[in-house]
Amino acid sequence: MDELVMLEWHRFAKLTEARSVFARSSCVYIQTDPAGYPIRIGKASQGLEPRYRGGTGYALDAAMHGSGNLLFVAPVPVDLCGVVEDELIWQGRRALTYNNNGKILPPFRRIALAHSGTMPKLKEFESGE
Repeated sequence: MDELVMLEWHRFAKLTEARSVFARSSCVYIQTDPAGYPIRIGKASQGLEPRYRGGTGYALDAAMHGSGNLLFVAPVPVDLCGVVEDELIWQGRRALTYNNNGKILPPFRRIALAHSGTMPKLKEFESGE
């Protein structure tokens, strides 16, 4: 695990707010509970606009309405989106309620992750080693 990927996290209360900032920027995202603990991880290799275009973003905002759940987004080079998503899911496999894949076997390509910015609470995640 020689490769280090830096993740600078940004916090949002609405998917549509995150979508306007990361419209066409490749990124990974973590959906959390109101306290900031991760419950789902995803990627948007072409940005959040193509991933959650039009009314889909508003439907997610409506589903989150009043829940206090949060969204944390970090830009990632497009060629690393899947690799970073896989590593995050693996590290958080015991805490992630809504990810079904990537929790039994470790990713084929392992990377180290460093976090900065306004971060979700990753304390229940395992180290990347």
